Formats: sequence, C-alpha cells, structure tokens
Amino acid sequence: MRRDPVTVQPGRVLHVVGRVTEEVFSFLGPATHALARAGREQAIVMIDELRYRHHVASLHAAAELVMAPSVRNPIGQWRSVLQVCREAMSSGPLEAVHLHGLLPGIVGAQAARASGVTAPVFFSPHGSRTIVVLRGLGVLVLSAARPLRRSHRSAAIVNVSDEARPFERWKCADLVESPVNELFFSVPRREARHPLIVTGGRMQGVRSAELLAQLAVLLSGEDLRISFNWIGTVDAVSRMSLNAAGVGVFDVETDAEYASRLSAGWIYLAPGGTRGPPLFLVEAMAAGLPCVALDCAENREVIRDGETGYLCKTERDMIDRIATLIDDPALRLRMGESARNEAQCRFGQSQFDLKLLAAYALPT
Repeated sequence: MRRDPVTVQPGRVLHVVGRVTEEVFSFLGPATHALARAGREQAIVMIDELRYRHHVASLHAAAELVMAPSVRNPIGQWRSVLQVCREAMSSGPLEAVHLHGLLPGIVGAQAARASGVTAPVFFSPHGSRTIVVLRGLGVLVLSAARPLRRSHRSAAIVNVSDEARPFERWKCADLVESPVNELFFSVPRREARHPLIVTGGRMQGVRSAELLAQLAVLLSGEDLRISFNWIGTVDAVSRMSLNAAGVGVFDVETDAEYASRLSAGWIYLAPGGTRGPPLFLVEAMAAGLPCVALDCAENREVIRDGETGYLCKTERDMIDRIATLIDDPALRLRMGESARNEAQCRFGQSQFDLKLLAAYALPT
C-alpha cells in the first residue's frame, strides 16, 4: 500500500532494534544499504551483545551505531535502551523512526512520545509470534505513542503478508519482503554426480534437523545413492543426530560459500517452518533449485505448488515429491528456472529498495 509523501525536515532515519537477531538482520542489513544508496543518513539503536556482533560488519558503514551496553537484568536492559533512544531522538532532526520487534517497539514508542517526535513512526514484527497470535497486542505495542497513531504518520512494515493481520485497523501496513543477495541469482547450477538433497540455514530449529535426519534414514540405501547435506549452523545435539543419519553438515560464514554449496544440490528441502520469512528457502529458489517444502504458512508465502516447488503435508508426500524430481531431470530444470525467476521478481535488491523507500514515503 502506498502513501502520499510527507513533508519533513531533512534528517536521519532512526532504527530502534534491541538485539540484531537473524530475523531482524535479514531485513535491517539490506535496509541500511538501500537507504545509503538513496543518500539518506541513518542511525541504529542496538544492544551491544557479543553473540550478535558479527552482524555489525554487514550493516552499511555510513549507518551510525548507537550502542546500549548489554545488561543482565532485563528491566535494567530496556531502561538503558530507552535512555539511549531518547538521546538519539533528541540529537537532531528525524525523517523517520523504524521500530524493529516487540520490545524495541514498546520502548521506542515511549521514547518517541517523550521526545516529541513528529516524524513518521514505523513498526515491524520480524516474526514475533506473540503479536501474530495475540492480535490485540499489535495495537498495544505503540499505545505509548497514541498521539502519533491518531495521525497518518504511523504505520507497519511487514516481511510477510500474514504479519499484517494484527494491524488491520491501522492506517497502513506495507509489505516489504527481505531481499536475496545477488550472489544467489548468479551462481551457476552444477548438480552433484549423484542425487543430493540440501537444506539448512541459520534460522532453522531443532525440529527441522530432526525431520531431515528421519528422511535421510528412510531414503538411505546403497541402491538409491541419495546424499543429504545440511548447510549452515546447527546446535551440537542436532549435529550429532544429523551425523548419525549420514547427513553431511557444512558450516558456512558467507553468502558466497552458501550459494556455492547450494549449486551442487538437486533439490532443496524445507522440512519445517521458520519464525520469520523463509529466507533460506527463497535463497535456494534464487539459486535455481526446485524446492520440496512443508505446507505451512511461511512456505506458502513463497512457493507456488507445482510451479516453483512442491508443498507437502506429510513426510510421505515429501518422499514422493523427492522421488519424482530425482527421476525427471527436465522437471528439475524447469521448476528450478521458474523458482529463480519468481525469486528475482519478488526478492531482488532493486525491488526491495523501491518498496522500502515507498513505505517510508521518501523520494527516490
């Protein structure tokens, strides 16, 4: 949904993040680059937590980082973030304020009201199940900024259409899907010599690893010669389970490594759902892999059943679809090309830039 541009004083776009988790970073990282390409100044309020610090290097260098120290006490932590927010909001004119996640939304809204912010305020759930399941909380999140919400200058920016449901009574909820690195679109397809099923990612849960291990055992056998690879990080217990099932586990640190590993796959398997957008499924589509995915809300957002992949309700369905694709190389090629074209149209960086700036109502 588009809004008419608003007249504001030149200033920064301020992101209030809290912890830069994988779900948040998949949107925030590209957003900082999109704003930098548009010549916009920006700052990011975030908690300086060691386990997420590796994301900092991938944020645009021109984005100012406003760090709140990591505090063990939760109440003390968010008081610290509130104080840092107020200081950042009072340090100069703002073009927009973007609140990422539930707690940053509550704290950022309080800071915006206390600081008298008049710039547009935006909120993104980033996979918060609390907001999606308890829809009334979508309104409660920015209740502290009620004077802002009475105007046209407060709205939501969601990653998947399902996240828009709690904001049905809001003035606007723009859909801006996280983009895919161009590396995935350009990686050449080099199928392994024998059938190779790939899956993984940094945001997958224990359940996905267990399902993959089960499928690997069911499809194992010298006559079938089917291999399984998990690409990306995994916890120690899941690693043991995957290894016991004969699944290769490959840690990757960069998108280039991940794209290269994907290129050898015959099929990408998404045996479970994700908290936020199924980014790794989309990256596999961008790499030209036909996909077999669990039929759940997140995967239905990106897969057109029978065209860009298969949606399966049961383990038996997954096995049948995998067998079909292994036996038909022309089908794998056709479905993989359709998946790549679909990903390019929806998840290319240029599309993300246009949609984000339109959501902010900033001129391009």
